[in-house]
Amino acid sequence: MDAYPLNIGEILRKQYLSNKINKVILTGQGASYNSLYPAFLQISSHTIQATLWQTAELIHYAINQIDKNTLLIVNSQSGQSAEILGLISRLVNQPRNLTVSLTNNPESPLGKNSDFVINLNAGEETGIATKTYFNALGLSILLSIQLCGQNISNSIKEMQYACDSIELYLEDWESKIKEIDDIIGQIQNTIIVGRGPSMATVMNAALNQKEAAWLFTEGMNASEFRHGPLELADSNTTLIIIEGVPVTSKLNSTLAKEVAQYGSRVLWIGNHPPATIPFIRIPNVADLATPLAEILPMQILAYVLAIRQHIDPGKFRRIGKIILRE
Repeated sequence: MDAYPLNIGEILRKQYLSNKINKVILTGQGASYNSLYPAFLQISSHTIQATLWQTAELIHYAINQIDKNTLLIVNSQSGQSAEILGLISRLVNQPRNLTVSLTNNPESPLGKNSDFVINLNAGEETGIATKTYFNALGLSILLSIQLCGQNISNSIKEMQYACDSIELYLEDWESKIKEIDDIIGQIQNTIIVGRGPSMATVMNAALNQKEAAWLFTEGMNASEFRHGPLELADSNTTLIIIEGVPVTSKLNSTLAKEVAQYGSRVLWIGNHPPATIPFIRIPNVADLATPLAEILPMQILAYVLAIRQHIDPGKFRRIGKIILRE
């Protein structure tokens, strides 16, 4: 997080205070979309109007939401996927204030067509998005905090401490694989749920299981699970619950205990599980960095599930690293 560009956040904050920005649109696709969710919530909790769009939907159904007072935040690891190129072409004649891109390739079409570029600095990534997801998640959180006028120096310190804790957690990654393999048992019909900033983890963990282990896995909001999918709770269902931040973790705890009573296998991701519920610990970090900590065991879980099925984790069958068609 040492590479976070404070100057970009300062400029955007001044633009907001001078009323040149009155709306923020965040957009990405796949993991790039998921990683923006905590930043979207952070901005929305302030007085700034914010929306989060899948880029494909923004292009075809909401392009006119972008106007001269819009700050457009675009996240794309390659900066040249089909949807991103489509967005760039649509923006040529679209009035807007500023575009900020988060990309692992500043020389990409996205980077070259942005007013400001935040380099993900994730290095080469050939399989599923892990490093680029992680870096985009942390950097977009910091950008949203600075845009909202909160204490960015303290937030950077908390994020750096979190990164140190995460690095320590991963030093023993081989034993973490065995620990998670032992605790998950045989899972089936998997649903992953969470709330708030942890929805980034929910959505990306489900995505990782699909693309790395080729398993049908659904991710949804924990409250949405009660609106119909609760009928699936029985011995044939595995529910993975992301604990999340304290404001809603008690609600998740209540759901965990209830679903376990229906006979489902429930697995808790976090350090404060309900009694009798199996759980996987995460690094102890500040609330703002919780989504970074909780994705780690979920990425390891996707790896474990792939190995169990004799699949090379992250080796694509149908897609490439850059998606070339909508």
